Amino acid sequence: MFTRTLVLFFLLSAGLKTYADGHNPSDSSAVATISNQCFLKEGTDQDDIEDAMESLSKWAKKNHPGILSVLTPLFRMQSDGYGDLIIQSWMPFERLAEFDEAVVENGAGIREDLEEVMDCGESALGGWFNYYMSENMENIKSGLISYQHCEINEGIGASKVVEYNNQEATSLKENNFNGLLAFMDRGVGDRSLPGDYSKIYAFPDMAAFGAGANDFWNNGGWEFEEEVRMSAAECTSGNMYRFETLYNAGE
Repeated sequence: MFTRTLVLFFLLSAGLKTYADGHNPSDSSAVATISNQCFLKEGTDQDDIEDAMESLSKWAKKNHPGILSVLTPLFRMQSDGYGDLIIQSWMPFERLAEFDEAVVENGAGIREDLEEVMDCGESALGGWFNYYMSENMENIKSGLISYQHCEINEGIGASKVVEYNNQEATSLKENNFNGLLAFMDRGVGDRSLPGDYSKIYAFPDMAAFGAGANDFWNNGGWEFEEEVRMSAAECTSGNMYRFETLYNAGE
């Protein structure tokens, strides 16, 4: 059971830059995205976590075809059940089989290291679409990332949602938005997630997030979100995390 879960836990980490190249709003292709919610065991301290992540990074260098990241909560309320940290990864769907084989055949040691300090048994896999990314997000080592869960309005087709996604990506590009915009479709193992899909923003640092937040609240950015809410889909406010890239196969 845990062997297969570990496969999912690693799949989310294929990389913000690696799979964004050539993906603009009109031709974005999905990659596999997998996340694991991890709960720290009693008595675990920061040194224990860092040791486990170092072991995970070393394992990934030999076995992971994408980018491996760890997320820790920054702005998140009513967070029971969401985990103390999240392991996240991305990769092409065609790499799933070979990576699964690597985890099954070579994953015993890293499973033991992780199980000493945390339980990462809850996982989900979906499709990840990058719509926009600024240069500052390329091959980034750390930053901020937020997730919003969105529910499509009754009677609205997916094509309408995609139309608004494209509009937002175009606007972000025209306004030199310093960050990333992506969307995540539901897949397997995610029954507990609310909504029909997730909307993701990422930022290289708090300054970039602050600039984006100011544009939203003080420069009319909220008006587009209100139009989307009335015409296509309603999204929750986002939970925000700090992320650290543990390994990037593209470097």
